[in-house]
Amino acid sequence: MKTVAPPKPCNGINIDLDALIALRDEAQSLLWRSPRSARAHRQGSQGSRQQGRGIDFAETRMYQAGDDIRHIDWHATLRTQHTHTKLFHEEKERPIWLLVDHNPSMYFATRKAFKSVIAARAAALCAWAFSAAGERVGGMVFSGQQHFCIPPKDRLHALLPFLKQLADSSQKPAAAKNAKSLSIALDQLLRRNPHGGLILIFSDFWQGPSDLTRSLRALAQKNTCIAICIHDPLEYALPEAGYYAVSDGTDTETLNCYHRELKQQYQSQAEQRQQHLHKTLQSLNIQTLEISTQDDLIQSLKTIFI
Repeated sequence: MKTVAPPKPCNGINIDLDALIALRDEAQSLLWRSPRSARAHRQGSQGSRQQGRGIDFAETRMYQAGDDIRHIDWHATLRTQHTHTKLFHEEKERPIWLLVDHNPSMYFATRKAFKSVIAARAAALCAWAFSAAGERVGGMVFSGQQHFCIPPKDRLHALLPFLKQLADSSQKPAAAKNAKSLSIALDQLLRRNPHGGLILIFSDFWQGPSDLTRSLRALAQKNTCIAICIHDPLEYALPEAGYYAVSDGTDTETLNCYHRELKQQYQSQAEQRQQHLHKTLQSLNIQTLEISTQDDLIQSLKTIFI
């Protein structure tokens, strides 16, 4: 009997396709039914679950008393000399978009794994859970150098190419950051006019939220949007007193954490940035979920599922 080798353990720096495929079993613990509503992280008004849901043409039949005259099919009426009306049915499926940020700022961590790896694993877990529930799943992987997009499709038609792109992007990180990369990705999605869907954005949101307001507002008006904010503990608070070597892979600097005033200022600025991000997303009626690189990913993601 041929034995199948287990997936390679994640080294925290990148992740391969086999490891993302292996997450299928773990995703079974995410019982997907619908986004949380009253118990969600969203604060403020709660949008209708029918928000932005469209209708599809079903058939044409003879006009009956009480039918909406706005739906009269004039082509069929002229052709048959009998009044016909169009019938529509409401879309049943919720197209799901998973947007994954792989800009250079995501290739950083002091715990467990890079933010880029956490984002890839989180998106893969969600993709498997949604797909197992029969949802149509698609996604985008974007960075300073590329914007890969595959529309939501049934079964595994979009999921496997999406996972492959996640792995490829993880193995070959962008060399240069595009400050507008997230905006570009959101605008590309807007051009596809999604409605009645679910949009999950996996990012550290280092691009200022004020620059994203227009695109996020337009998407949130017709869809349920959830911002998965991924961060590392070091981004919110400097470590204990000491000297620490910090490197971007090319240059190395020394971080002096004996400086108490510097540490306080650093933490204050980080908290202000986080509060500004959450306030902006809240004003747009977008749910937020904070995930740290040291968190249990399954337990964190369960908070947006019921």
